[in-house]
Amino acid sequence: MGAKGTSVKKSWCFFCKGRCSVKVFVDGDRLVKIEPDPEVPGTQGAGCKGARYKNTVDWFYSLHRLNYPLKRMGRRGENKWKQVTWDEALDEISKTLAELREKHGAETLSVSAGDAWGNSEEYKTRFLSLFGSPNIFGPSPICMGPRSLVCEAIFGWYPQMSVRAVTKCVMALGVNMEITRPAVWKEYMNARKNGAKLIVIDPRFSEISAAADLWLQLKPGTDSVVLLAMIDHIIKIGIYDKHFVSKWCHGFEQLALRAAECPVDRAEKISGVPADQIREAAEIYASSQPAAIVEGMGVEQQTNGAQIIHARCILAGITGNVDIEGGEELHGGFAHTGFVTDRQIELLDALPQSQRRKQIAYDKFRLHSWPGQELLEKYMSKNLGEKGSVHWYTGQAHQPSVYRTILSEDPYPIKAMISSASNPMVSHSNTSMVYRALKKLDLYVVFDLMMNPSAQLADYVLPAASWLEREHLWSYLGYKDTLFGCHATVPVRTSNYDRRDDFTFWRELGVRLGQEDYWPWKSLKEACDERMKNCEISFDELCEKGYWRILEPGYQKYKSQSFNTPTGKIELYSTILEEFGYDPLPYYEAPPLSQERTPDISKEYPFILINGSRIRQFMHSMWREVPSVRKLHAYPRVQIHPDTAISLNIENGEWVWIETPVGRIRQCCMYFDGIEPNVIHAEGQWWYPELPGEEPFLYGIWLSNVNVILNDDPESCNEITGGWPLRHTLCKVYK
Repeated sequence: MGAKGTSVKKSWCFFCKGRCSVKVFVDGDRLVKIEPDPEVPGTQGAGCKGARYKNTVDWFYSLHRLNYPLKRMGRRGENKWKQVTWDEALDEISKTLAELREKHGAETLSVSAGDAWGNSEEYKTRFLSLFGSPNIFGPSPICMGPRSLVCEAIFGWYPQMSVRAVTKCVMALGVNMEITRPAVWKEYMNARKNGAKLIVIDPRFSEISAAADLWLQLKPGTDSVVLLAMIDHIIKIGIYDKHFVSKWCHGFEQLALRAAECPVDRAEKISGVPADQIREAAEIYASSQPAAIVEGMGVEQQTNGAQIIHARCILAGITGNVDIEGGEELHGGFAHTGFVTDRQIELLDALPQSQRRKQIAYDKFRLHSWPGQELLEKYMSKNLGEKGSVHWYTGQAHQPSVYRTILSEDPYPIKAMISSASNPMVSHSNTSMVYRALKKLDLYVVFDLMMNPSAQLADYVLPAASWLEREHLWSYLGYKDTLFGCHATVPVRTSNYDRRDDFTFWRELGVRLGQEDYWPWKSLKEACDERMKNCEISFDELCEKGYWRILEPGYQKYKSQSFNTPTGKIELYSTILEEFGYDPLPYYEAPPLSQERTPDISKEYPFILINGSRIRQFMHSMWREVPSVRKLHAYPRVQIHPDTAISLNIENGEWVWIETPVGRIRQCCMYFDGIEPNVIHAEGQWWYPELPGEEPFLYGIWLSNVNVILNDDPESCNEITGGWPLRHTLCKVYK
C-alpha cells in the first residue's frame, strides 16, 4: 500500500514499445500517479525520459479523452453528437454491417489498424476472419511489415533485435535506438563496456550518432547501395564466414555477381558516403562476431525498403551472425509449450480462399498480402507449427489502395470502415485522399482513446480502455522468448466514464453478427486465463511476476532442424521472391521522385524531404492533447541546415512553408547542421487539439501535418511489400 487509502499495483507501461515496468498508485477508482518499478528489469522510462509516466494522470483525465459512446447527429465534421449506451451503439452498428454485408459482400468492411496500444490485435483479426472480410489494413508496409516479411523469406524466422553484453558490434540502420528502441540501447551500453563498436547509417545526426565509432551520413534513399557495397567488399577481401556460407547459405555465387555491380566507389557516387568509410564499416562488422543489426522506420519507410532489409539479412548471413547469442537471435516457435498464441486466436482458417482473393491489392504486393502469408506459413509451420507462424503485420490489404478503392468502387464497393488503434487523418499519407474516402463511407466507426481529427468524421465514436484499464498478455506475437502480463489497475467503468477494452468491443460486435459460438470467453481476463491454462504458471501468477521466460535460449537450431525456407538454408538468393516474380537479390533503384528520376520536377523542388523521426515526448499522433507534455515541445519543427536557411533568408525560429507537388504545410524553422544542406527534415503527425474540432478546422489537421504533402501512389510503392516514400521526396521551402 502507498499513502493512506492508496493501493499500489504492478503493471507495464504500454505507451510505446519500450514496455517499462511501473507501479500504479490508485485511490479507490481514481488514478493518482505512476512510478518506475525498480524491482522489475526494464528501461525505467529511458525512451521518453519519464515524460509519459510522469504525466499519465493528465493524459488519463484529458479533456479529449473519450468517456461514453457518441452518435453523430449533424453532418460529418460538424462536431454534433448524442451520447448513447454501448448496447444502442453496437446494435445499430451491427445492424448496418449486416445490411451492407448482405448487399455488397463481407469484403465491403475494412478495418484500419495502427499502434498496438490495446495489444489485442488478434481479437480484431478473429472478428474479421469470422465476418468474412480480408480487408484489415494499416501501417504494416512501413512499420515492421518489411522486416518481418523479408526476414522470414530469407531466414524462415523473425529475428529479435537481440543486442547482448557479448555483442561486439551493433550496426544501427535508419534508427535512433536511444529514443525508439530504449531496451536495445540499454543493452548496447552494457556491450559497450566490453568494447562493442557502434556503426550508424543515417542521413541525419542523432543521439546515437554522437556515440558512434563510425557514422555513415548517406543521401536519403540510398541505403541499399551502401549495404551492397559493404557486401561486395566483404566478399572481395575474403572476410566472410566461408564455412557457414558453404553449408548454410543458398545463392552465394549469384549474390557475389550482384554485389560486384555496387563497388564502394560507385556507392560513394550515389550515396555520398566516402568509399573508405564504407570499407571500414564492412570490415568492423565482418570481423566482430557476434554482431547485430538494428534497423528502424528510417529503412522501412522507403520505396527500397524490402531490398534494404534483404541486404541486411545477407550481411548477417555471410558473416555467420545468425542464431548466435548477441547476433541475429531466432527465438519463437511455441510448438512445444502450452501457450495459445496470437496466431491461433486469429482463426485465419475461418476466412475462405474465395474471400482471401478479394483482398485489396491481393495480387500486387504479393509478399505483403495473402499470397505471401500462405507461402511463408507453408515453410515456417514445418518446424514452428500452428503456434509460431508469421508476424501479425502480414497478410493485410494495402492501405493506399484501400482508400482508392473506396473512392472508385473498383473492384468492388467498400462502404464501411472501423478504425481502432489508428488515427488515419493524422497518421496516413495523402491526407486529402483519406478525407475524401472517409466522407464517402456509408458507415465509419472510430474506437479510440481520444477525440481526434478522424473521430470528427465518424458516425459513431466509441471510448476504448487504455492499458491501465485492461488485462495484458503480451508475447510479441509469438516471437519473444518471454511472456509479459498484468491486470487492470484502474476500473474500466466508473460514474464518470464507461469504456471497453478491445477484446470486449470485437466480441460484442461479433456476437451480434452471429459469431457467438466462436467467442467462448466472456471477458478478456477469461481469455487470458484460457490461453495459459496449460502452461507451467497461470495468468494470475504471470501478472504477479510481471514476466516469465517461457522459452530457454537456444542457438544454432538450424543444425538440427534447418532453416524454415524452401532450401532449408539462409536464402541469400530468395526462391520465395523468385516464385512471386520479384528479383531474388537486393538491388538499388533511385526513389520515384528524385533528382535522378524526375530532374524537371527537382528544378522546382530542389530539396530532399525526410520526416518522422521520433519526438521523445510524443508517440505517433498521441500526447499533443496533454498540455503538460505539449509545453515540452509546443510546435512542429522543420530542421534546415543553417547555410540553406540563410540562403533563403529564413531565420531560426521563423515559420516557413514546406511544399511538395502534393501540397504545402507550415512548420517552425530550426537551424540544424546535422543534415546535408540539400536535405530538409520535417516532423510528422502534427495536429492541434486546442483548435476547434469541427470543419474546416478538424483540430488544425491541414496546417502542419506532413502527411498532407506526402504521396502514396501505389505505382510508386515498393513492389514487394507495398511501402510508400515517407523518407525521401522532393520539396521547396520558403517564407
